[in-house]
Amino acid sequence: MTTKYTEGTVQRKATYRLYPTAAQLAALEHQRWVHCLLWNEALAERRWAWSERQESLGFSAQCKRLTEWRSQSKLLSGLNAQSEQVTLKRLDLAFQHFFRRVKRGETPGFPRFKPLHRFKGWGYKTHGDGWRLLTNEQMQHGTLRLSGVNAVAVRGRPRTPGTPKTCEIIKRGDRWYASITLNCEPVRQCGEKMGGLDWGLETFATVATAHGTETIDNPRHLAGTLDAIRGVQREISRKEEAAKKASGRSRGFPISTRLRKAYDELRRLHRKVANQRHDFLHQVSARLINEFSALGLEALSIRNMTAKGGQHKRGLNRGILDAAGGAFHQLLKLKAEEALRHEVAQRSRSMNVG
Repeated sequence: MTTKYTEGTVQRKATYRLYPTAAQLAALEHQRWVHCLLWNEALAERRWAWSERQESLGFSAQCKRLTEWRSQSKLLSGLNAQSEQVTLKRLDLAFQHFFRRVKRGETPGFPRFKPLHRFKGWGYKTHGDGWRLLTNEQMQHGTLRLSGVNAVAVRGRPRTPGTPKTCEIIKRGDRWYASITLNCEPVRQCGEKMGGLDWGLETFATVATAHGTETIDNPRHLAGTLDAIRGVQREISRKEEAAKKASGRSRGFPISTRLRKAYDELRRLHRKVANQRHDFLHQVSARLINEFSALGLEALSIRNMTAKGGQHKRGLNRGILDAAGGAFHQLLKLKAEEALRHEVAQRSRSMNVG
């Protein structure tokens, strides 16, 4: 398969962190709760329609139902209509993925009802309808106007400014973010060297050129934090067992302040590892694209590499996922596109960026 790249507009995401006031925080939490309620109600309607009438409801049918629901519910009518359609579209995509996995003989994974703590956020389709980003020319920091929340202070900036198209509001731990899709024309410098790259675990990558080889060390971000993560997980397990025993309930037991703090600490540690990995992958991929005009890559199948196994295999899988070879190759391809490389060719055993 060969993909030609040409100069022009592409879509890139920029993430801004939100800094809401106490009142805005309450409004954000309220909207997340309503969108979670909408997801669960729409899922319940689909399941009922199939069990009672063998009718498969689609996105269009549920959008019509949404109009009726908004006329009957103050909760739904108080939110932006397009953002509610995005929630219904995400449910529709979940069903499409379910049927695709069934057709391929994979583990289906039927769409589930979501408790609030597993519902991360919602989205908007069109800039100016329910949301508006107000920044300077470099799109650095500024405010984000959200329907029902007003202007929220945000910090962040894209590598290449562009035109805002869509927006996702996401809660991670106790922090709120806006992931904004931009139409932009990124430009990146490229080098003159040619070589091949072998991704691995002992060393993150080995780069071979006509003048020799270079190795890039594997930072093993998760390994450096794994002991702390396991300690917090053990603490959480003890506190949960104590809460279950005291309340006599295995589900829906009360969460103490100390248990909640332990949850927050676990999220903080995982966020730290994810940020370290993200920064490392971007830095290495940017440096390689800046040095090379053509780079051959070995084709990877992370799913096959991380197939289930014993205790030793679980440790190996952890290392493979921590090194994030698939994400690394994807970043190389995206940055090659920004550097206006002529083509990306993928074969059974190699992938060329040139």
